[in-house]
Amino acid sequence: MPSITFKNLSKSYGSTPIIREFTADIDDKEFLVLLGPSGCGKSTMLRMIAGLTDITSGELLFDGELVNTLEPRARNVAFVFQSYALYPHMTVQENIAFPLIMDRFKGWYHIPILNSIMRRVLANSPDVRDRVTEVAEMLELRELMKRRPKTLSGGQRQRVAVARALVRDPSLYLLDEPLSNLDAKLRTQMRGEISALFRRVSKSFVYVTHDQVEAMTMATRIIVLNHGEVQQIGTPNEIYNSPSNTFVASFIGAPAMNLIPVTVSSGRTVIRDGSQAISVRCEQPDGDYLLGIRPEVIALADAGTASEAYVTSLEHLGGETVIGFQFKKPSQSNLLAATAVYSNHYARIPGRIELKPGSVQDFDINITAGVWFDEKTGQALNVNSEELQRKE
Repeated sequence: MPSITFKNLSKSYGSTPIIREFTADIDDKEFLVLLGPSGCGKSTMLRMIAGLTDITSGELLFDGELVNTLEPRARNVAFVFQSYALYPHMTVQENIAFPLIMDRFKGWYHIPILNSIMRRVLANSPDVRDRVTEVAEMLELRELMKRRPKTLSGGQRQRVAVARALVRDPSLYLLDEPLSNLDAKLRTQMRGEISALFRRVSKSFVYVTHDQVEAMTMATRIIVLNHGEVQQIGTPNEIYNSPSNTFVASFIGAPAMNLIPVTVSSGRTVIRDGSQAISVRCEQPDGDYLLGIRPEVIALADAGTASEAYVTSLEHLGGETVIGFQFKKPSQSNLLAATAVYSNHYARIPGRIELKPGSVQDFDINITAGVWFDEKTGQALNVNSEELQRKE
């Protein structure tokens, strides 16, 4: 059950960098999620941990031991692939038992005829049979043991793939977007099953996804990647409430954090694209900023009492309504294509709200719940003005 240390880990294909000097320390028994958009390098990172992809430079350590050149089999890790990678000619039972059989397989067992005989002998040995039965019961697969993968649903195949990884009792589980091929209902179910499995086996998990819901609901720690670079490492709460830069702020959340361009002058905060002042006094030094506000902390207000904006879109989601708005009056063409307007901001309001696109509505923007960003660099700033001046 190793702790994992990355020291300036890099991966390049020719002159093209994929991972850029990645450094992090991951404690034992963490559920670590590598989160980022497609092509950011997260699957490459997972394959380097497994030993399936060579490391270009830097060091990878398990419990302080360098494993850069260690063979995948010697790392004692289990890998769950996005495509399940089940053997179609084998039954569920044979798929689950396969890693145990290979661990016990000797070179001379590959002799024709002897090969199939020894597979059956090993599969029926008490230790293999008992372990397969134990794992099958854990993942509710007992009734499917004689079936082949083509007869199973996506969720059932995913459980078989997890069972095959679990059966060897590895020290580290690696999962590469295992839920991406499932429908929404099955994804929710499998998220719960994998989280319960993590608690049950008390081992380290490294999980790759581009789905922020999976990351926020399953992880104990998240590493946000973009273009092969670490953007932030933290707990789900830290990533959500204190994003380190505008990329993290705009990537996490549905809708994402609003990034409102503001100017601070003599303690007054003015929304630049609407020329309106937010009445709450601000301690930031004078200058231009991006003010990050989560949609759920924006509330509706009575006319003339808060920041006036134009409603551009509404999404009724049953228990809540997501309202798109702009501070500048939108053109008619932008209003007709409101969902595609890049400059939209969003408020998430409990209940069903009836407003018309194009109407004027006041919004109470809670500046004390905001995150301040440097407009030029996109980096988060401390709300304390003395700290900000030191950074400048």
